[in-house]
Amino acid sequence: MTINKTKKFFLLFISIIFCCCSTEIWHSDFKDFSNGWKASDTATFNFNEIPNSKGSIFINLRNDNNYPFSNIFLITILLKDGIEMSSDTLEYSMADKSGRFLGKGFGNVKESLFYWKEDISFSSDSEYSVILRHAMRKSQNESGMKILPGIISIGISIMPNR
Repeated sequence: MTINKTKKFFLLFISIIFCCCSTEIWHSDFKDFSNGWKASDTATFNFNEIPNSKGSIFINLRNDNNYPFSNIFLITILLKDGIEMSSDTLEYSMADKSGRFLGKGFGNVKESLFYWKEDISFSSDSEYSVILRHAMRKSQNESGMKILPGIISIGISIMPNR
């Protein structure tokens, strides 16, 4: 197996374990990046098989030790039937005060689950899209980073409210 195939197998294995050990998930999807997350790589997730019920949206992020920051800024957009329901700029912590990455995982890959939206009234008759972009930049630099190293994949999970 090549290193890339081994990495994908490992990520799939971790995803299966994560999904099997967690609460009910209505929808889960990921976008993988081979050499960091490019600013031009907008992650778009479309889904429509959601029950008529209230649920929450979580953002899943996988990073390795090449990630150079202790936080991440994300621009998030939620669309329902092509109409924007919400747009947010979010900041999440990626590391503790000592610089150790948060999240779960083995070796140098960590997976973090970030809360985004709660109490969304989903309709099984509607089409939904979640759009995610990173908004990272280095200090004292107005332009964003063209490539965000250390990000392996980003995804979403839709779960029922508990």
